[in-house]
Amino acid sequence: MNDLANQRILVVEDEFLISAMLCDMLEDASVVAVGPAATVAEALKLIEDGQVDAAILDMNLQGQWSDPVAEELQRRGIPFVFTSGYGANERSERFRARAVAKPYSWEMLEDQLRQAIQDGAGRVGA
Repeated sequence: MNDLANQRILVVEDEFLISAMLCDMLEDASVVAVGPAATVAEALKLIEDGQVDAAILDMNLQGQWSDPVAEELQRRGIPFVFTSGYGANERSERFRARAVAKPYSWEMLEDQLRQAIQDGAGRVGA
């Protein structure tokens, strides 16, 4: 059973090829891809504009840490998974969020996304 089916997952990734690949993988898994957003401002607008069930969040967007996006997701109780070429670090610990190091497989990301949704990673008080 695909428990991610029909979930609205926000894709926040500044590298075009990676964001396109993520959106394709999500759609192949019957997930509704929201975005992608390549900047903090774009991501915050998408969060404000629409229903988001969870998010995939690159830690670094065009040289800017994505902390404001993580803070808004956390404030709204939306689970998320960080992705990063830097691996898990103090940001994932600070936000109590799961992290996947680049490069990653769809299976690795899917597993972390499922777990984040199940255990509320990234939620206030999680």
